[in-house]
Amino acid sequence: MKILVTGGAGYLGSILCQKLLDKAYEVRMIDTFWYGKKPIESLLKNKNFEIIEGDIRNLVVTVKAMKNVDAVIHLASLVGMPASSIEPKSSEEINYLATKNIAELCQLHNIDTYIFASTCSVYGSQPNTMITEKSPCDPFDFYAKQKYLSERATGWLNRAPTILRFGTLFGLSPRMRFDLVINLFIAQAIKEGKITVNGGDQFRPFLHVNDAADSLIFSMEKNLTGTYNIVSENMTIMQAAEKIKKLTSCEISINTEELDKRNYNVSGEKINQIGFNPTKNIDFAYDEIKNALDDGSIPNFSDDKYNNYKLLFGSKQLQEKVFIQGIPGSLDVP
Repeated sequence: MKILVTGGAGYLGSILCQKLLDKAYEVRMIDTFWYGKKPIESLLKNKNFEIIEGDIRNLVVTVKAMKNVDAVIHLASLVGMPASSIEPKSSEEINYLATKNIAELCQLHNIDTYIFASTCSVYGSQPNTMITEKSPCDPFDFYAKQKYLSERATGWLNRAPTILRFGTLFGLSPRMRFDLVINLFIAQAIKEGKITVNGGDQFRPFLHVNDAADSLIFSMEKNLTGTYNIVSENMTIMQAAEKIKKLTSCEISINTEELDKRNYNVSGEKINQIGFNPTKNIDFAYDEIKNALDDGSIPNFSDDKYNNYKLLFGSKQLQEKVFIQGIPGSLDVP
């Protein structure tokens, strides 16, 4: 079975590709490698691994990538509200219009399995209820709105797609990120002895990145269709900070000026009842990230390369690649 993974060199994609290869699947990945090829270097000698370097906005490249594959797992996007808001037109091209194209190409090529990585952020702020897949969506930031539109754009496919709404990810990855709250808290606690919490009362559903990868494989192997929330546990931002404080005896400072308005508790019971249950927690993430910081694998967690927004905002060369207009074969966005 040959599987196409879009965004295969990313935070989640690099882990997913490794897990698929470990299970003897043939894996083809498409990625722009905006953040480099290092995350998938260890996979390059695997005979079942094929890379296509290209932009999913380019229809010629995308059609080539989808030739003779049995399943598509679509991860590629300009991830997160801060990064996606730098240049809205390019973000719309990548996160929504290219996603719509990929779904339509699945239809054209008779690819039955299409799995789309979405986000629990589509629910917006609903703090006084336990959210299920039947709850209304009310996205209020640009990134979440694009994800929600992308979900809706897949709804007309002959075979219902699989939409996984992930909680806020955390944990170690070959393409590491410290713009994710738990990862940042862990690094701050270990290296600076102090965690800075913005607000703290906001609830979040959290999910380890390894569990996210496992849920994608589980959904594919079980031939699931429909929409599923994928979360391990819900807690407030302050509760997450307190968990890490117990592991390090660090201090916690509170910033009340920069608040993220997302606030929600999300149930993952629907997929739990089918047989998928996340296994990784904050303690596990603390140990793996601490080891990487201690052994020098991550020499400086505050380096811009670990933050999507800072890396993109601070690199004119990268901006020229991301914000390019008129890609051959791409959609002409009015």
